[in-house]
Amino acid sequence: MIKPGLKIGIALTLMLVLPTLFFSAYEMGNLSQNEMVVDSIYSSQLESILFSVNQYSDDVVSSWAYQLDNSKDGLEKEIRKISAKNYSIDAIAVVTSRKFRFFPKEKIPRDSLHLLQGTLERAFSDNHKMINNLQRYIKSGYQKIGVLETEMEGKSLFAFARKQASESGQTILFLLNTLKFVNENLGPKIQGVAQNRFYISVFESASNREIYANAIHEEEDKNIQHKKDIWLLPGYQMGIQMKGNTVEDLVHERTTTNFILLGVMNVVLLLGAWFVFRNIRQQIRLNQMKSEFISNVSHEIRTPLALINMYSETLEMGRVTSDEKRMEYYRIINTETNRLSSMVNKILNFGKIESGRREYHFQNSDLNSELDMVLQNYRQHLDRKGFALEFSPGNGLPIIAVDREALSEAVINLIDNAVKYSDQDRRIAISTGKENGFVFLQVTDYGIGIAPKDQALVFDKFYRVTKGDLAHKAKGSGIGLSIVKHIMEAHKGNIELRSRLGEGSCFGLYFPVNN
Repeated sequence: MIKPGLKIGIALTLMLVLPTLFFSAYEMGNLSQNEMVVDSIYSSQLESILFSVNQYSDDVVSSWAYQLDNSKDGLEKEIRKISAKNYSIDAIAVVTSRKFRFFPKEKIPRDSLHLLQGTLERAFSDNHKMINNLQRYIKSGYQKIGVLETEMEGKSLFAFARKQASESGQTILFLLNTLKFVNENLGPKIQGVAQNRFYISVFESASNREIYANAIHEEEDKNIQHKKDIWLLPGYQMGIQMKGNTVEDLVHERTTTNFILLGVMNVVLLLGAWFVFRNIRQQIRLNQMKSEFISNVSHEIRTPLALINMYSETLEMGRVTSDEKRMEYYRIINTETNRLSSMVNKILNFGKIESGRREYHFQNSDLNSELDMVLQNYRQHLDRKGFALEFSPGNGLPIIAVDREALSEAVINLIDNAVKYSDQDRRIAISTGKENGFVFLQVTDYGIGIAPKDQALVFDKFYRVTKGDLAHKAKGSGIGLSIVKHIMEAHKGNIELRSRLGEGSCFGLYFPVNN
């Protein structure tokens, strides 16, 4: 048979949760498709602009090659003229099969000059295959710019074969300062392409550091997502973003809003369904526990009342002739009266707690002394039930503020619990001590213990552990530990439970030390 709580959970899932999740999945699929379309459009835009800038950078370097090929003043003079006009050029080298001529832009120390020249020679040698291809292209009547790998940071190295070389196999190398080249040559082109409609930036690929931007914009406005490699500048990328509220921004904003709304709606519905289910299940469980509470309390009250009635009637009818038997009946009546009074007081105190009317009167007290008085009054009751009580008071405990009546009630509730759930080993150990700014007392039994899943619930009102033969037979109202928890909260302390099935339980009450 399906439990009522499970039926409600299934109904709520079918009516609210599943339709919402299906609709959300459908909407999210449509939103993702829209994002893909917009991304495709922007990628095409970026490819167009990137091609234009790359073509321009190729034209710039090609124009230098053209000037060298068509110079009327000689190669060396033309090299110096080009180097002087373009501040991004750090050095130019002319390489043949027999000689390596090096033209630095500025006079530099001999050691640095040799180091720079050696670096270019290594780059030329390492890119030998590309150089051969450039030579083949020029023989076919096509001049191509080659990009050489270099170990120099922030530098770019280009090469081309000369058209009108007096010596066969002549190659020109251009060593550029990349940042200067971007600002001097690509910057004007980027400004013209952007036309105040785009943010275009150049980044170092490895560090993602921006080295050029066509316009100053705030960091919060900058969200460049589309980036492509600049083929003429290895290790650098160009990124683009449209200014203002672009189609991408609007779609992204709409997508984000819809995702948020869908998410909030799903969370609200799920929380609502969970809250309704939890409250209904809790009410069902609470009603069941209330019914059990009324049944248990009725039984607990009926038993002492029946005994009191029976023994008082026997005494009233004069059927007890011996003084010894008469005193025994009086003791039984007194014991059951105290038991009944204790039970009624517990219910009344619980009622005050539930209505918020219980008052506490705190006094500075010594925990050992207070506990000793409680145990003296209760030891006789334990002796009659065959329990051995061990009390181990801690030394040098600081004074704490407690309500003496509430402390006594909490301790007695814990001892009663230990008595109810003890089997063959009828021992109860009580100890006190201090730890981390708290004074504590612990009540330990060696009974049936409490399962881990029940340990978090035993402090709830009306909850009783009924698993196991002894637990099922043990009678009680299910409010004792709930009262103890409330007492500890009123003392700004806490209660801790350690228990293992078959080995017993230890309840610890921790009281804050007065400052």
